[in-house]
Amino acid sequence: MTLVELDHPLAQAALREIADLHAFFEAWLSGTAENTGTVFSRVESSLGEEFTIVSPSGRRLQRSDVIGWLWETHGTRANQGPFHIAIAEPELLLLRPPLVLLGYVEEQTVGDVVTRRQSTALFDVSIESGQRVRWLALHETWISPSS
Repeated sequence: MTLVELDHPLAQAALREIADLHAFFEAWLSGTAENTGTVFSRVESSLGEEFTIVSPSGRRLQRSDVIGWLWETHGTRANQGPFHIAIAEPELLLLRPPLVLLGYVEEQTVGDVVTRRQSTALFDVSIESGQRVRWLALHETWISPSS
């Protein structure tokens, strides 16, 4: 991977989407985001209709399952100590416009507990006539907090 590849406009749009959606998750789970359909539509509008995720435990979920589960998680981290999500080590794995495949490490801190997962996400990115970034697939695998 070179810096030039990560600087590609489609890769940059996908990287911004990763950061922005995880900032939303942090606010949603900690309960600082308003618990309304309008606020939650941020998630619904970013997940493509065909979106699937393989969770770190190996469970495959469809878009509707993810949206239903996330809706129920508002504020679930509020009483568990400080909650933070950090994104690190981004890498461009494939750029085939409009598809962008990115890898990154997601680190979640809840109180004193830190978990990390290696994530690989596939996006459909359009920057012509207004930017649109859709998550198509996500695969997460647990990794050691010290790796």
